[in-house]
Amino acid sequence: MPNHLLISSCLLAFSSLSLASEEDKIIRIAAGDWAPFIGEKLADYGHVGQTIRQVFANQGYQVEFHFYPWKRAYKKASEGEYVATAVWMYAEERTEYFMYSDPVAQEQFVFFHLREKPFEWQTLADVKGKLLGGGLGYSYGSELDQLIENNEIRINRVETPAKAFQLLKYRRVELVPEEKHIGMFSLSKLPIETQQLITYNPKPFLTNDSYLMFSKAHPDAQALMEIFNQGLAELKATANQSND
Repeated sequence: MPNHLLISSCLLAFSSLSLASEEDKIIRIAAGDWAPFIGEKLADYGHVGQTIRQVFANQGYQVEFHFYPWKRAYKKASEGEYVATAVWMYAEERTEYFMYSDPVAQEQFVFFHLREKPFEWQTLADVKGKLLGGGLGYSYGSELDQLIENNEIRINRVETPAKAFQLLKYRRVELVPEEKHIGMFSLSKLPIETQQLITYNPKPFLTNDSYLMFSKAHPDAQALMEIFNQGLAELKATANQSND
C-alpha cells in the first residue's frame, strides 16, 4: 500500500475512533413536559432540565432530551431505547424496569386560596368540608386522597391548574391544592387581575422528591447513574459553598 494511502487509512481510523468516542459522550433521555420543572419549550428545558444537563456536562457528557407524552417516554426508556427518563416521583412498581437516581428536585404541594379569604391549617382535618378545585386523575398524597374518597372533602376536578384557578377566582371552589412551583407558573400565565386575587399558604401538605430513572434494559445505565449521582453531589456541594 502506498504511504499516502496508509496515512489516509490511519487518519480515517483515528477519525472514526474519535467520532465513536464523542458519540459515547451523548446521553439520550426521554422526558415529559412538566412546566416549570422540565419542558421542551422552556428556557434551558426548565430548571430541572438545566440541572440534569449541567451535572452531566461537568462530567464530560452532553445531554439530548427527547420529549414525548409521559406514558410513551416511560415505555421507550423501559425498553432501553433511552438510557433514562426525566423526571418521576418514586413508585415501587417502577423498580421492575428502572433504577432511581438521587433526588434532582423536590415538589411542595400547598393550598392556593383567595387573598381576601386567608386560609390557615394545622392538619388536613382542617380541610374537611371544603370544596377543592383539582386536576383530573391527580393524586394529592394518600391522606388527602383518602379524605376525598371518603367524601369528607369534595373536589371539582378540571383539566388544568389554570381552570382550577378560574373556579377559585369566581368562588366556585374554596381551595386549590397544587404543587407550589407549578401553581405559580400556571398563575403567571393568567391575566394580572386574576394573579392579584390569588395566593397560597406556604405550609406544604405534601412533599415529594423527583428522580431521574435509569433503564435496567440499557447496558450503560448503571455506570451512568453512578456518574450522575457523583456529579449531582458535587453540584450541590458547590451550591452550598456559594451560599455559605
